[in-house]
Amino acid sequence: MEGPLIISNTTPLINFAQIGRMDVLEALFGTIIIAPAVVDELSAKSALFPLAARVPSLPVIKVLAPADRLLVRGLAAQVHAGEAECLALAMEHPGSLLLLDDLAARGLASANHLLFTGTLGCLAQARQQGLVTAMRPVLNELRTKARFWISEALEAQVLHATGEA
Repeated sequence: MEGPLIISNTTPLINFAQIGRMDVLEALFGTIIIAPAVVDELSAKSALFPLAARVPSLPVIKVLAPADRLLVRGLAAQVHAGEAECLALAMEHPGSLLLLDDLAARGLASANHLLFTGTLGCLAQARQQGLVTAMRPVLNELRTKARFWISEALEAQVLHATGEA
């Protein structure tokens, strides 16, 4: 695959799948690339997140393994396997956008000058484009259905940024 890719780690996929809004990611990005380790992580968490376990079989999802296994091993010393493979893929495909929520993975992405956003960034973009009509109910669903932790300060920041404060 050539050119910039949209590469997602596990957590954003769990979040959007568990609230029944994979359509948002599809509308924003079209095809989404996931690494084999992300497929494994989704499978391993299937009892907790049954809707997310189905994500790899969706038509908009394509699985791609990073070529540089040495790079993956080096990154895996600092982050989980899925994050390591996602970061390696982004390094192998300059200009790609990573969907990451984990702070350590975002730190590595930033240190390596990789483009990234997370669940809340995707939702803010979806709100701007009218794909999501109100943020507060979606944030509540993320907490209850996807077990996604959002601090009160971050929620306030997101609501303010999307004009719902």
